Amino acid sequence: MSEYSNDFKLNAAMAAIVLSGGVIGYAKSKSMPSLIAGSVFGLLYSTSAYYLSQGNSKVGLGVSVLASSLLGGVMGKKAIATSKPIPIILATGSAITLLSSGKELYNIHKN
Repeated sequence: MSEYSNDFKLNAAMAAIVLSGGVIGYAKSKSMPSLIAGSVFGLLYSTSAYYLSQGNSKVGLGVSVLASSLLGGVMGKKAIATSKPIPIILATGSAITLLSSGKELYNIHKN
């Protein structure tokens, strides 16, 4: 795991952030879409972190790229439309995760 420990930490952090965000969104406004999206993306980022911790970097990084692309697209669109801080933070976090994981996945496939 040491080679991809930063990606592991980044994905574990994103899992915690999106899952807690979904729970908070539900608690504040009874938003089922927030709870479902937070759970799904939390599960995807957790899966990525798990595979990275087990040394299966291709799967872990691939899941991370998938989750970050989807979350970044949805939250990026919402951030542009609303200028609210939560979508901006999630879009930025997913972009950072996408760049990091994408770079590492590219390097694996390049070799």
